[in-house]
Amino acid sequence: MNFTVPDMDCGGCIRSITEAIHKVDPAAKVEADLTTKLVSVGGAAEAAVYASAIEGAGFDVEEAS
Repeated sequence: MNFTVPDMDCGGCIRSITEAIHKVDPAAKVEADLTTKLVSVGGAAEAAVYASAIEGAGFDVEEAS
């Protein structure tokens, strides 16, 4: 699953997002690209669960195709 996170602009942002996702799915694989503002998540939960976790960490998020 891919998400666009427009406010993600530093390593601390990536760390916060990764920690938030791991709280809802400890086994999820998270990759983030600051240039494209894209977060890719490989895991068993629904996209809405990951999006909610990212929002809970204080970031706007949109599901990307």
